[in-house]
Amino acid sequence: MDTENPQLPQAEAPVPQVVNLTGSQAERVEADMARIQRSYVGSLEAQEVELYQSASGQISADYVSTHNALIGDVHSGAATVNGSAVGLLQAQDAALNGPAAIVNAQNAVLSDGASAGVMVASSVKADKVRTVLLLASEVEGPVETVLDTRQVVLASLLAGAAAGVVLLLGQLLFGRRRS
Repeated sequence: MDTENPQLPQAEAPVPQVVNLTGSQAERVEADMARIQRSYVGSLEAQEVELYQSASGQISADYVSTHNALIGDVHSGAATVNGSAVGLLQAQDAALNGPAAIVNAQNAVLSDGASAGVMVASSVKADKVRTVLLLASEVEGPVETVLDTRQVVLASLLAGAAAGVVLLLGQLLFGRRRS
């Protein structure tokens, strides 16, 4: 072993303090602070993340800030999402200005350009909440949903009837024959 440049085993290698990526691609990044610009990172784990015109499959961080990004899955203590599209956003505090498929947050603040397919939050504040399904204890601002109460009840009844018919047909066609 070279005494001038000792090699640390992989398990003992220190986590980099700050990672700056520009115009790059990485499968996995772990750091205290990660600044990603015009890059793709498959999995990103850090205390603080800044994502600008980039994409990531999964982000896990204490604080996430995005600008014009595409993200599959975000788990964060606090997240600020500006002009970015997110598949799943899970955060204690979420500030959203862009589309998200699913938002699960303790406190959510939505800007005018924000929309969510499904939003589950204790507290939601917005000028206008646009969502397909909203589950919240406290909502501050007008809510615009795709389905109103009557349509949800009708869709539920039709889905239940369709499932019942499929189960009945399956039982009739493929049920065990008794002798």
